[in-house]
Amino acid sequence: MKIMAPNPALLSPQGTKGMAGETPKEEFGDVLSKMVNKVNDMQQESDQKISSSLMGDDDLHDAMLSLEKANIGLKLLVQVRNKLVSAYEELFRMPI
Repeated sequence: MKIMAPNPALLSPQGTKGMAGETPKEEFGDVLSKMVNKVNDMQQESDQKISSSLMGDDDLHDAMLSLEKANIGLKLLVQVRNKLVSAYEELFRMPI
């Protein structure tokens, strides 16, 4: 019985070249840093809206929506961090 290597075109989604020679479009660290920057921007925006609503320039409803968006983004970021730490700990416990 002859075992042949799988066809890379069959392993990849349609419209891509295959697995050989492809480079990732974005590094994982870059994705994480963009996520952190986006959450930081959302928090700064919510701070500005809260300040302007306290001065009477902006609507309180918009400020509260912005604050809740920033809160949800921060919770998501913390959960991603927790999953990464958990995965690292699991890899650390694996025998070599």
